[in-house]
Amino acid sequence: MIDLKVLRENPEIMKKSQSARGENPDLVDEVIATDDLRRTALTEFEVLRAEQNTISKSVAASKGDEKSALLEKAKTLSVAVKNAEALKNTAEVKAKETLMGLSNFIDPLAPVGGEADFKVIEKIGTPRDFKKEGFEAKDHVELGKILGAIDVERGAKVSGSRFYYLTG
Repeated sequence: MIDLKVLRENPEIMKKSQSARGENPDLVDEVIATDDLRRTALTEFEVLRAEQNTISKSVAASKGDEKSALLEKAKTLSVAVKNAEALKNTAEVKAKETLMGLSNFIDPLAPVGGEADFKVIEKIGTPRDFKKEGFEAKDHVELGKILGAIDVERGAKVSGSRFYYLTG
């Protein structure tokens, strides 16, 4: 998971990373905003909860009319605490959802682009000419299926794509 402290201190790095992945860099600002809301809601909840605890202790020590007034205040404060807690929980869920939408940081040395932008840096040796040798080359998935070592169809059902089960 992405460290929110690092994200708050250096949002531009993450925005560049999002752009390099072809994703929306504005999501970084949204993550920071939802986290700010979460932090505000948490602080508000904790302040109200502390006040509620203080009043609860005061109720036990008081008598008569003062106790009745404190009980009334405790009841209204209890409702406020429940509302603040609900707000805090909603803010936490929203903050986590937006944070999970961010991709991991890209290494600054990694080239920008996808498979189409792939660049060969170096070739060593010469590739075998299988047609010249008289047989057709097979990829690892095809060989794994022939040998009964992998099950691509069941693996794809579980994870989506680019996954297989080892068998045997």
